[in-house]
Parts: sequence; structure tokens; C-alpha cells
Amino acid sequence: MQILVVNDDGIESLGIWALAAALRHAGLGEVLIVAPEVEQSGTSMALGLRQALSLRRVAAPAPAYAGIAAYALRGTPVGCVLAGMRAGLAPPPDVIVTGINLGLNSGTNILLSGTVGAAMMGALWGLPAMAVSQMFTGEGAMPWGTATWAAVKAFPLLERLRGHGPVVLNVNVPYLHEIGEVRGFRQTSISDFFYGSIVELAVDPSPDDEGRHPVALRYVRERVPVFDETTDDGAVRAGYVSLTPLVPMGAAPLDLRVALADL
Repeated sequence: MQILVVNDDGIESLGIWALAAALRHAGLGEVLIVAPEVEQSGTSMALGLRQALSLRRVAAPAPAYAGIAAYALRGTPVGCVLAGMRAGLAPPPDVIVTGINLGLNSGTNILLSGTVGAAMMGALWGLPAMAVSQMFTGEGAMPWGTATWAAVKAFPLLERLRGHGPVVLNVNVPYLHEIGEVRGFRQTSISDFFYGSIVELAVDPSPDDEGRHPVALRYVRERVPVFDETTDDGAVRAGYVSLTPLVPMGAAPLDLRVALADL
């Protein structure tokens, strides 16, 4: 099986390398990384048709990732999927896996996510697609091992997506360093949380030499509400791995709850 791995955090993010290595180590298939040259968070399904796109081969950043073919694209996450599908870098992919995103992609905020957008691009091509994101608390090292474990466990569910139509399995993983602390896997719905409700923007009244006023963006985490555990945001905060099948508006929903008993 050929697996295309894409993210929106960029080629230098350890999350994508950890994900690709875990999929390869589990014997799930041959892995190809195509990631943005620089961070492209929040780009959703933007392609940037008028951008000057370019590709370059990238060496593994550590011995643990040796042998993984990787390319950096000067472009968006969706552009990375396009390159992985059409640039002849490897045999055509059988599945698309995106992430591991630094921070959750949950609630209505999935509409902004380049991680989810790239996975949906693959799904629109008819491929099983999974987006993997991990909660970020703002402090401490990221427990990538927990997210890679969850991704490998959820990977067999992708076969249930094949032939179902465009659907993305959106996986959100709690911030837990010990896998034994994860309470299990839950199929969830999308919460109604919108990040704009906790964002503050401060504009510097003093312009720079070119007349630009610096803008500082800050997330006020104390304003994050309490969520029902049946939602993606609620399940993750309760210690579960959240699995949310995402389909375009009008498409038939997908129920994976019976399959979750095997995870």
C-alpha cells in the first residue's frame, strides 16, 4: 500500500515525521511525505493557483526517519496532495494521512484547517483519508507517541471508507504522554466551538517605517467553554481519542461505532 503523508505545519514539524515513521514501522505500507516548505496553518483547501510552486527533496532530520522519501513544496497543503498525486514522486497513493497537527482540529474550526483540507482533497479524489491532530496545551513537550499510536490503531478503519464517497476520518488525540491514560476511542459529532470567540487582536498604534501597524493575536484559553463528551472537543478533553467522519454537505453520514469495538 502506498501512503501519502501531508501536513500544514510544514516539513520541519516533527509531527509529520513521527507519523510517517509510525505508519512505516507498523508495516502498513510505503510512505511518501510531501509537506509545505513553511507553515501553512489555517489555509483550509486553498491551492494558490497563481503562486510559483516548486519542489525540493528533503533529507530525514534524524536517523529514526532514515529512508523515508520526503519533499517540501513551496505551496499549500492541498498543493502537497496535488504534487503527491500528479508529480510522479512515487506510485499513486492508495490512502492519504495528514498531520500530526500541532493542536486540535475540532468544532467548526475544521473549516479553516489545512490538515483537514488536505485530507478532504484526497477524499474528493476517491481515496480513504484520515486527518490526525493532537491537543496542544501551550507548555511541555508534545506527546507525539500517543498520537502515532492512535493513528496506527485507527488506520484499519480507512478500508471502511473506501467506496463510500468523499469522507475524511478526523482524529483528535488528547494531550496525554502515557497511552495507558487514554480512555478509548469515540465516534463524535462536531462541536459548535468557533475559535474566533476566544481570540483577541491588539494593534500597535505606532506604525513601522512602511506604515504598517504590527498586530498581535492571542488565544484566551480561559474562555474555552465546557463541551459535551459526545462532541469532538468534549471527548478529547475527557481523555478519549475522538473519531469524526466528515463528509461534504448532502453526502450520506457514516457510522463507525461498531468498528470501534475492535480498537
